[in-house]
Amino acid sequence: MELKFNNVSKNYGKKQALSGFSTVMSEGVYALLGPNGAGKSTLMNCLSDLIQPSEGNILFDGADIRQMGARFREIYGYMPQSYGLYPSFTAADTLRYFASLKDIKNPESVITELLETVNLSDCSKQRVGGFSGGMKRRLGIAIALLNDPKVLVLDEPTAGLDPKERIRFRNLISEVSFNRVVIFATHIVSDVESIANNVILLQNGKILRDTDVGSLLESMDGKVWEADVENVNEALGKDSFKISNIVKTPTGAKIRIVSDEKPYQNAHLTIPNLEDVYLYYFNEVAAEND
Repeated sequence: MELKFNNVSKNYGKKQALSGFSTVMSEGVYALLGPNGAGKSTLMNCLSDLIQPSEGNILFDGADIRQMGARFREIYGYMPQSYGLYPSFTAADTLRYFASLKDIKNPESVITELLETVNLSDCSKQRVGGFSGGMKRRLGIAIALLNDPKVLVLDEPTAGLDPKERIRFRNLISEVSFNRVVIFATHIVSDVESIANNVILLQNGKILRDTDVGSLLESMDGKVWEADVENVNEALGKDSFKISNIVKTPTGAKIRIVSDEKPYQNAHLTIPNLEDVYLYYFNEVAAEND
């Protein structure tokens, strides 16, 4: 199983939303990590065939997905960041409705299995209008899984969820990732660190890094420091500093700094995490919650 992006670019007039995106994906979980406006949604819209790339193409097992047409859609599942659900429908009715749209024959056994997979079996007869945000997200992934897709795309799947629901949803993604290419776009770093095999850092439509989580963290060796300071405001005022964390202490504060050079005489190196990666490449603090 191989999903290949060949020099995919997309222009909107003079604005280039995606530039020369090229990578190869096989079975596993791939995270598209980048700030808002990085080009994540544009890439997924190209993959969903909602928009046509200005240049390049996308291949599944060697076949152009646009030429595959309906054959690709049969093996493709997509969960958008926001979608409409009929509030008067029950969870089971919602899945029946989408199963009909996807022309799935005899869907009842599939619906029963999916409701169990997303932990909504006990709520199958409840109206969706009364669901929490996390329950709606879980129902959304069940909809995306109805046709047992080989390529599963999730756009900001945990945005707006509380920590408990985020953990539940991350575990769910891990469970359904076997024998599939799973792509999820996010700007929430803890999701990436927990479940992704590979990370693609995307900014201004261009790939900054495309590698596994371990290699990405290794690239930050020697760049993450901790230091005790007395004057926090002075530290924050230094433009050369990228401070990812501040903890107050009786004598001032302990700060975590991302820097190519030793920022203070008393600074010592510490173990990098993906928040440090995000700050280093995107020059902004990583998101933990929306």
